[in-house]
Amino acid sequence: MDAAPLAPGLAPPRTWQGTAKGALLRGIGAAVVAISCYATASHISAFVEPYWAPIAAVVVLHSGLEATKKAGLSRFFGTALGSLIGWGSAAWWHQNLLLYGVAVLVAVSLCYLLRLEDAARLCAVAVTVITLIPRPAPPHVVAFHRFIEVSYGVACALLYTVAVDRLARTLRPKAAPTP
Repeated sequence: MDAAPLAPGLAPPRTWQGTAKGALLRGIGAAVVAISCYATASHISAFVEPYWAPIAAVVVLHSGLEATKKAGLSRFFGTALGSLIGWGSAAWWHQNLLLYGVAVLVAVSLCYLLRLEDAARLCAVAVTVITLIPRPAPPHVVAFHRFIEVSYGVACALLYTVAVDRLARTLRPKAAPTP
């Protein structure tokens, strides 16, 4: 079975060694994004839970720029909507499972109504994390931090993918001019 291309426009490897090399390069890329994202996020004093940034970065990271953009936009919109709904849910939580269930229902339904189907799961995750994990900060602050930290991770993944895409285009052999 052929592996997906390492970068846009490059042919997939056809041998086991080529597949292993592609797997290793993808693993290195994910590690670079995760480490650099967390290292920088942990130095931003406004980030209360900087680990959300590398989680978001790894979730949206794909081998191609277009796929990463699509996943990044889904993560961004899902987290934005989920943060707003989670804020409301957490403000009235008081261990009420029915309220939590209604918040997830509203989050997922709203994503589908807005034709953001790919964002629905991520929206529900944001609602869940904001509502169910007890924190000393007020719900609006928790929701804002979650949104900012995840958005930073998405930006890191996009920046990395753009850099790899440009490097791949630079290193790609130029076609010889036709006579």
